[in-house]
Amino acid sequence: MKQARSRQKPRSLLLACLILAALAVFLPGFHSKAARADHARQNASLGSQPPAAAVAQFDDPYSDFRNARYSNSGLLNERDEIKLGMQLHREVTKKFSLTDTGLDRVERIGQRCAKASLRPSLLYKFHVIQSREINGFSLPGGHVYVTTALLKMANENELASVLAHEVGHVVARHSLKTLKQSQEYDEIAKQLGELTGVAGDMARDLGVALGQIVGAGFLTVHSRDEEREADFLGVRTMPRAGFDPQGMITMFQKLQRIEEQDSSLVGTLFSDHPDAEERIGNTRYEIARMKRR
Repeated sequence: MKQARSRQKPRSLLLACLILAALAVFLPGFHSKAARADHARQNASLGSQPPAAAVAQFDDPYSDFRNARYSNSGLLNERDEIKLGMQLHREVTKKFSLTDTGLDRVERIGQRCAKASLRPSLLYKFHVIQSREINGFSLPGGHVYVTTALLKMANENELASVLAHEVGHVVARHSLKTLKQSQEYDEIAKQLGELTGVAGDMARDLGVALGQIVGAGFLTVHSRDEEREADFLGVRTMPRAGFDPQGMITMFQKLQRIEEQDSSLVGTLFSDHPDAEERIGNTRYEIARMKRR
């Protein structure tokens, strides 16, 4: 038994190194415009390719996403995605203070958005983080987080816009596509497939690696095109879920005013997004388009 454990430990340490290498794409050095453009070009070939016959409409800000189809094909399978999400959530709970304050409201609105999304069969779990920063993010496997500061400033429709946007990231498998770019992806997928629980050397070393990723804040960085895609999916989800999509516009306007007054209150998730005026214009375009159809 001692010999078996000694053979397993290097393998577990290898897994930790591979996870860190794979998720190194989240490092700030990759946030250049050139990297975002390359990231968007690679993602275009992964899991959400529109049919070749689709013709771009140059006045349509969402033409690249309109005919997209989403699945786990070519990525981690859904079982392993959920497994990864559970491990990541464990690390989030170590870094952030989760609270039940406002959770019933988030759960009620979030589940409506999830059921109206293009991935309704996934089991989504919504969480509230105690923080003065206005922020929200999502993880693979359906974990969605918002802060208490965001809850205080958002009405029902505005909160729905944020939750629908985050569900959109999960629908489009954005984090999984980033992981797919790693050369070590095949080995990581194999090791995740062999992970059977939250105990043992493999799970512990995986937790250490993911804990470093969570601690450094590398989990929620997306390209500008991915943020536009999540906006597109979110605004189209809102009316199906029974919410007024105008709430997305007023949410952007509130965030814009708050950032002008005190940028420290707006989380990195929103500061990394496309320009607020662009997002408002894109959302107005899509709302008008939905009304015409």
